[in-house]
Amino acid sequence: MIPGANFRMKSGISWWIFGPVLVIFMVTGFLTVRDSLIMLALYVPLSAFILSIVFNTHYTITTDGKLKVFCGIFPYPTLDVLDITHYKYTNNPISSPAASLKRLALYHNGRILVIISPENRDLFVEVLKQHNTSLQQK
Repeated sequence: MIPGANFRMKSGISWWIFGPVLVIFMVTGFLTVRDSLIMLALYVPLSAFILSIVFNTHYTITTDGKLKVFCGIFPYPTLDVLDITHYKYTNNPISSPAASLKRLALYHNGRILVIISPENRDLFVEVLKQHNTSLQQK
């Protein structure tokens, strides 16, 4: 991490989940839209939306110790890294701003704040610890 710079990491992607889903979506979409302009008008924005979620989910830790989570075009509420008391490595499939099942649950006093899936969970935790030295593994 460069001193004085924000730290940004993309979400990992579970291709074994998203690969088949994207292929099925593309094939069925092609078969559906080839005869209908109305379906094409629905399919293209929906495809862009889904792809933005898969490829544009990322997490930023700012220099002032804030965690910003983006899932596609949706920003999540900003978290103060000092509010995070524990973290846990998890494979919980619950809906969250994470494109991989290799996840990191962030807690505040026993309550989950957010579940994310940074590409490198260990490095992400180390950067969190630079801003919150009392952060502990659950």
